[in-house]
Amino acid sequence: MAADILIVLIYTLGFLCCGLCQLNLSEGSACTTNNINNGTCVRLYRCGSAVLTYLYRNSGFTDDKQLPVLPEICSYRNDEPVVCCTDCVFSEHDEFKESAIAPNGVLVSRHGPKAWKKCLDYFQRLPYACHGKGEVELKRDWKEASQCHNVTLNVQVTVGGQDPRPWKFPHLASLGYGDTVRTAQWLCEGTVISERFILTSAHCTNAGIFGTIAYAAVGIQNSDVSREEWKIYNIKKLIIYPEYNEPSWYHNLALLETETEIRFDKEILPACLDVGFHDISLAEVAGVPSANTEEAETLLNEADIATNETKAEIPMNKTKANNTGMQTIFVDKLDRTICKQAYKPHNNLIHGYDHKTQMCYGVRKNGGDTCKRISGSPLQIDQFRCQYTILGVTGQSPDCGKPGVPNIYTRIQSYVPWIESIVWPDKD
Repeated sequence: MAADILIVLIYTLGFLCCGLCQLNLSEGSACTTNNINNGTCVRLYRCGSAVLTYLYRNSGFTDDKQLPVLPEICSYRNDEPVVCCTDCVFSEHDEFKESAIAPNGVLVSRHGPKAWKKCLDYFQRLPYACHGKGEVELKRDWKEASQCHNVTLNVQVTVGGQDPRPWKFPHLASLGYGDTVRTAQWLCEGTVISERFILTSAHCTNAGIFGTIAYAAVGIQNSDVSREEWKIYNIKKLIIYPEYNEPSWYHNLALLETETEIRFDKEILPACLDVGFHDISLAEVAGVPSANTEEAETLLNEADIATNETKAEIPMNKTKANNTGMQTIFVDKLDRTICKQAYKPHNNLIHGYDHKTQMCYGVRKNGGDTCKRISGSPLQIDQFRCQYTILGVTGQSPDCGKPGVPNIYTRIQSYVPWIESIVWPDKD
């Protein structure tokens, strides 16, 4: 993956520096930047100010007030640019070689599972709302006595509040069942995680008389979107986690492979998978404000998965694909003892709540909100209201948002290796 970054940097460097002449100086040679400051020709990754400038410019930051001018190129060493660097300190261990820019301009390491690296790759090249945005300043202060620049990177992060927001997320997919798109019933939800795969719950893969999942509708951001505007993809393959056994609540996870690649744009973007790098004490689920609960629950109950042949057909305007009245409900991560007490062993949970493969969240205080959850929908976090990370997948449990009533979800982090082996089998 580091090679991929280097290639991108070189291409961008060639584009941004097309007006600069190569100085034809070897590594270690003395050089002069803009005929003013003396420097030394060093590899790109040894010059902190240079590599950070390239990283941020590649990530959409173009304001010259935030970033210094680009350094001149001395030469190349094994395709890596050798630049005229005026930093006071050079890196001895290529610290920034495995660095990337995350939402709000936060500098992070690429070290981690494949899913983490793909998350960073997607953020760099796709039109997320906060791409290229953030309070970032890379300062270089000239020290006359030392004849070099002290370099300081300042990133100010503003974390979003907890105000109610419409449930409009670019990674959400509505899942359809039936022989044709026109007659399909949209009963479950899933999360787009790559160009070809959607994550959902295993028990959503079959809807009784309506059959198996046949379609995924993406880019449905609000109820005003007509069915003619839906972007619908045929489902080519259902991949259920091997250890799932219906009607058990354990290992309730499945991947859906689309027949063609999902085309990403500002309305359709993949979510990240939780790999243990984030604070997960507070998360989000889909909810209905208490004033709309009775109407919304009626609609959503009619859209529950049919499990018997006498289930009546569900009119299209009463299915979850319309996202009627749904808002963000914030839920707290609960202690495992609370979850074990709430979910003792029974027919669907033979061993009770399993903290290793499941997660438990609920509302600690009575905030007046309640909600009805949709199977397969994500439990997620979004510290910057930009690129979402999926913590869990909704399975079967009581209504959410009620104080003292915890809800369990399939814990994504426990299944990342399985997901990676299918979604990104050839990625390093």
